[in-house]
Amino acid sequence: MSDDLEGFYRVEFETARKKSHGVVCLHGGRIRGGDSAFAYIGTYRQTGLKVSGTLRGLRHAPPDPSRLSVFGIDPVEVNFDGVAKDGYVSIEGVARETPSLSLRALLVKIED
Repeated sequence: MSDDLEGFYRVEFETARKKSHGVVCLHGGRIRGGDSAFAYIGTYRQTGLKVSGTLRGLRHAPPDPSRLSVFGIDPVEVNFDGVAKDGYVSIEGVARETPSLSLRALLVKIED
């Protein structure tokens, strides 16, 4: 497996408030994906094994108290940094809207 980021991934997001799962496609510096309540849209840059970028979480489903974002609010915009290696991407970031609540995520490549 190469360290090229482009591909289709399953992703687990986690903050101190909760966990969530979804899928994302990374291609040409763009991030597109989502889950049953949110669309994930953003950009990324890769320099060697280092990754950085911005990701917005936008609700596409009707408001539902059982389907809150991992930040407890929406929409959110997260700036992140991380490392990509062997089909995995580990990132950490902070949402502009909740700067004291950090995000951790693990992306696992499903397909190139």
